[in-house]
Amino acid sequence: MMNKEDRPQEGTKSETSRILNKDQFLYLLDLEVKRARRYQNFLSILFLKFIQCSNDEQGKDLQSCHQALNNLLMGEMRETDILGSLGENKLVVLLPYADVSAGDLAKSRFVDTLKYYDFRSKGYEVEIDQICFPINGTDTIGLIKKALET
Repeated sequence: MMNKEDRPQEGTKSETSRILNKDQFLYLLDLEVKRARRYQNFLSILFLKFIQCSNDEQGKDLQSCHQALNNLLMGEMRETDILGSLGENKLVVLLPYADVSAGDLAKSRFVDTLKYYDFRSKGYEVEIDQICFPINGTDTIGLIKKALET
């Protein structure tokens, strides 16, 4: 297990390389769903989506908001959690072994952390949604469809 001092500092290459692209994330989601089915475990998925709340800047600061959110999430995630990107305005966190209540706790922790960063001043709000296996889907296809709808 890594000590806190051994972990990469914010903004380092190894930290940002932990953010998976859409294809990588969907591949790992498939593996996690298969593992959860095999061992009768739960898993939760949190979707963090940037919603533009101001038309003044037309998304000028989306990239800086995205990077700030990445940094905030890295500080709150467990080492086993998987962070991915499903597009320019959507991040996703896969929480292995997390049932609905554990997913709710993680969501609550993320919401509490986001209170201390003012995305609104940059023209965005962050919306967090959650789905859970097997409640919201019992196979990878169902969860992927739900994931892409959210």
